[in-house]
Amino acid sequence: MSTTGFVIKTSINSKNHFCSKLINKTNQPIENFLLCFSMLAPVKVVENCTIINSIGGYIELTHPQFFILNPGDEWSFKYSYQKSRHKPMNYRWAPQGCFLKTHNGDTISLKVIDLDLKRISSVAPTPNIPEHKINYKSLRLVPHPYSWSPSAGVCNLSAPINVFFEDNQIVNSAYSSAMNLNNRLNLNFFPDTVNEDSDKATTSVKLKIKEFEVESSYRITITSDVIEINAGDEIGIYYGLVSLMQLAQTYHQLVPCGSIFDQPRFTWRGQHLDTVRHFYSVDSVLKLLDLMSLFKLNKFHWHGTDDEAFRFKLDGHPEIATSTAKRGNNLLVPPVFGSGPEATGGCYDRDDIQKIINRASNNYIEVMPEFDLPGHNLSLVNLYPRTRDPEDKSCEVSVQGYIENTINPAMPETIRLTESLIDDLCSMFPGEYIHLGGDEVAPEAWSKSPAIENLKNERNLKNSKDVASWFINKLSKRVELNNKKTASWQEAEDGNHYDEKSDKLLFSWQNLESGFNLARQGYQVVLCPAEHMYFDMVQSRNYADRGANWASVLPFENTVDWQIIPENEPELEAKIRGIQGHLWSETILKDDEMESMLCPRILGLSESAWTNQNNRRKGSELNDLVLNSYRDLFKKIDWRFYNLENFDMMSDPAKNKEALFNE
Repeated sequence: MSTTGFVIKTSINSKNHFCSKLINKTNQPIENFLLCFSMLAPVKVVENCTIINSIGGYIELTHPQFFILNPGDEWSFKYSYQKSRHKPMNYRWAPQGCFLKTHNGDTISLKVIDLDLKRISSVAPTPNIPEHKINYKSLRLVPHPYSWSPSAGVCNLSAPINVFFEDNQIVNSAYSSAMNLNNRLNLNFFPDTVNEDSDKATTSVKLKIKEFEVESSYRITITSDVIEINAGDEIGIYYGLVSLMQLAQTYHQLVPCGSIFDQPRFTWRGQHLDTVRHFYSVDSVLKLLDLMSLFKLNKFHWHGTDDEAFRFKLDGHPEIATSTAKRGNNLLVPPVFGSGPEATGGCYDRDDIQKIINRASNNYIEVMPEFDLPGHNLSLVNLYPRTRDPEDKSCEVSVQGYIENTINPAMPETIRLTESLIDDLCSMFPGEYIHLGGDEVAPEAWSKSPAIENLKNERNLKNSKDVASWFINKLSKRVELNNKKTASWQEAEDGNHYDEKSDKLLFSWQNLESGFNLARQGYQVVLCPAEHMYFDMVQSRNYADRGANWASVLPFENTVDWQIIPENEPELEAKIRGIQGHLWSETILKDDEMESMLCPRILGLSESAWTNQNNRRKGSELNDLVLNSYRDLFKKIDWRFYNLENFDMMSDPAKNKEALFNE
């Protein structure tokens, strides 16, 4: 049944305890019930309640004694996060997806009131910054080009333009892709017909192929009536057109004359999306791919498996996706991360995956799927218990609070299943890389597994880190048999083993220095330091904000104000393949919440991954440009923009709750 007659009100006290009050506003008593909700991590009892069930951050609790909540009565109780490092930062750390469960299994919805959030005003007006205060020392283009040489005058693009190029497959494809992106983003810049001299046009755009040393390079020469784009390859022509699309918007159709020469600093310019903790529609993923391409990002890291689901519906094992796709009350996966009692979620079938691959290809983006192994596999373990050693008494607990979420590399079922799934992923995704995870294996994993002890003796492995590295290396060989390459998180090389090592592209997330250390050891590395590139991190300390905080508070400026290569070790750049931004989805409840988590921070990623060190702008300068120019662009393309000024930053702590971020 469903009713709004029950209300739960919650606030947070000075000890970081959640103080909740359940109120019965119906005309019927209720007894023998459970209060169910989710948090970002496991919780513990503080006062006047008992936890009956806990799976990760999903909680079912009740009154410690037989209890009847009569009409008009209240039940007050307190609880807190188990770990002291989990200090509630904002309202998404409070109970989400709350409902009651009766003794016969019925669910009752609740009206949820966060008293601290209720105190925060969110009606502060967006400031109107006068035009004369805008600082535009650099070109209004993100990422900033390799060089920009201005000249006198402007090119007026407000009237129709003519586009001319030779009938060349390379230029045809690039122009077609750019025009399609232009139309999807509602920028309305490029004409549908080309190589026709329109009397209404005042400006001509000419596209030409010329030799360039670096892939993806281009040159734009702008005069008052002619714009010429030269490039040595298809993607260079495309990026030149994308830059022109941006400039037309940021200069309000009056683009300054001059010469742009541009080339990328790094070949890997990636954006990751966690589609497991929150399931995004195909349209939302396509929308992200368009945004990435507008800012010259070229790798999409598709995080499609984790504890909570296996989102890829693969031909060999479709039951994995269909069984784990939905979570909710009494399902294989409980309603974690605020999903509530009703079955929610989904999976990506072959048609969905192909749509995303096709859009990515049209946008010159490579898709890299991730199959996270051997940890982060609660769903897979529940579905295939023979991937665990039946005699394993380790009872490991992951950092997210899940118990026994690690598959066992010593079990034949584990090898059979994972290799089969890898074969399917390799056949479905045409890109160069398959990501095999390797991160956050619980420290106690396999510590009491007889099967692992035998494996260690056979393979001369000393500890669990050795086992995990051996396992990822073994599966890397399977990837290579499918003519692909392996990517993994940095932990995949934490252990030692004596098998011939496969080459892996390592994604360094723990901190910036750990990435430098990997490069010093000779590994190929993609830098994604959480303190600069994890876009699930909160952007301010305001209680009305959204996000996690274990790595940092991450405002826009921090995405560019970091030293990508140590000044005294320039040789490390040869080992740094690129930079990648990450969006984990634990605090996201709706697809469009992705947008303000990414925008404008994805611009900092773009600037850092593309622009050479000498031309990369400081955060303050880029922030001026973003606030006074790109905010309008985001509005034009229908992307929600993060506005800190929409939070009422009043000094009264009773009205504006700020929590200290942990550690």
